[in-house]
Amino acid sequence: MKHIVSFFICFVLLASCSAAEKKEMKASDVIKLLKNGKHIHFHDKIITDDLCFANAAEPFLISANTLQSEIGGNIFFSNCIFLGKVTSTQKVGQTTARSAFRNNLIFIDCDFRGEVDFAEATVNGIVNFSKSTFHENATFNGMAVWAKDSYFSEIKAEKRFSAVYSQFMGNLHIIAAEFADRVSFQETSVKGKFVLNNSHFSSRAAFDMMETNGSAFFNYVAFADNVNFSNARFMNSVDFIKTIFGKTPTFDNAYFLSAIRVETANPDALAPDFTNAFLMFK
Repeated sequence: MKHIVSFFICFVLLASCSAAEKKEMKASDVIKLLKNGKHIHFHDKIITDDLCFANAAEPFLISANTLQSEIGGNIFFSNCIFLGKVTSTQKVGQTTARSAFRNNLIFIDCDFRGEVDFAEATVNGIVNFSKSTFHENATFNGMAVWAKDSYFSEIKAEKRFSAVYSQFMGNLHIIAAEFADRVSFQETSVKGKFVLNNSHFSSRAAFDMMETNGSAFFNYVAFADNVNFSNARFMNSVDFIKTIFGKTPTFDNAYFLSAIRVETANPDALAPDFTNAFLMFK
């Protein structure tokens, strides 16, 4: 009986070790599958080194100094850890290679230990980083997303989070998110609804020169530091329901073309001052 128990324990330990080893994978394994036109779906993996999606296809010249890699496969990671950087651009001599994703770009409940940079990426499918944690800077500047909905809900950004000059052709959802450092959506364009609800900003937040075509929601959001809406353009209704401002927000030269709804969190809370804004509705 003792030998059977010992054998069983050894078998379990070996199986556990085998499973632990199997969880780790190299970025090159991901790139190889995408190069072969495969859809990828990884769960509970550890990617041990830098992952650059610009290597997932043969880049071609689209302008004097810009190359583009077109990636056809659907990309889906869930509950994965990325120990290195995750990027979509790289320098090739005097030119820059960037990525065009023809399908979905999804990272659910992932842990990014290195920098994340999807600057200038084009995505035809859904972008979803919900429940993910960014330990270093997260950059989505100049990104163009053509899907009906994009999601950054329940994310935690420990360093700077930036989506400057990005274009979302559908709705953008940021719900129950936590931002520990500076955040910028300067000159970001959202053609659908912009839903920023139940989130917390510990540092400065910039929405200046942002433009939303659909309704915009800033409900149950806590801004601990300065928040800037200067020169923003809101083409549809805007809600500030139970929004908490740690400092007076700036709305200089902001345009509101439809109704604004404001409801302070408590009688002593700071309320938005639209004196220097353009209210283009009756």
